[in-house]
Amino acid sequence: MKFFLNTLVLLCVTSLFCQVSITNDIIPVDNSTTDYTLINDFQGLDFDQEKSRISFDFIEEETSGTIGGLNFKVNFNPNDIDNAVFKGTAMINTLDTNNFLRDGHLMWEKFFYKKKHPTISFVSTQVVSFDVNTYKVIGNLIIKGIQKEVIITFSLDEKKLLGKTTIYTSDFGVSIHDEREKNKLDVRFYFPIIK
Repeated sequence: MKFFLNTLVLLCVTSLFCQVSITNDIIPVDNSTTDYTLINDFQGLDFDQEKSRISFDFIEEETSGTIGGLNFKVNFNPNDIDNAVFKGTAMINTLDTNNFLRDGHLMWEKFFYKKKHPTISFVSTQVVSFDVNTYKVIGNLIIKGIQKEVIITFSLDEKKLLGKTTIYTSDFGVSIHDEREKNKLDVRFYFPIIK
């Protein structure tokens, strides 16, 4: 009986010690990531930032190009669309149309005004499942300090997330031509999945 009582006391003391230790070792939460943290058990897909890219076609001039300097955060799981987040920036000075002189002109105040507006940014406001493995990402695009809502259509397979949208550069104060229709830009997004 004495052995039983001693064991019971030891268990109580150990339990109390563990509770005190756990209480005193609270790990602080990093609030800087709470905007992107999923609030359930779904795990988002991981995307390769280095291999991701954005390309475009300027229709009127039959000119293609890319923009880099990507810094983005994508929390996306097809089973958890309500908590999906797409947010990122691209650097204007990485704009490449395979023509050094044209690229230099696009940095001027009349066009992208790199000195005052060095980045293009996008933040999603809603993600909607549209069809099988197809998603509409609605959000705010900011170019040259002008914000407009755009919709990017993404398709998903086991290797990548591909997106496309169409904008008119003149809507953002970048008028290559006087007529809006002649400033049409088709944009494509490529986000490879890390296995």
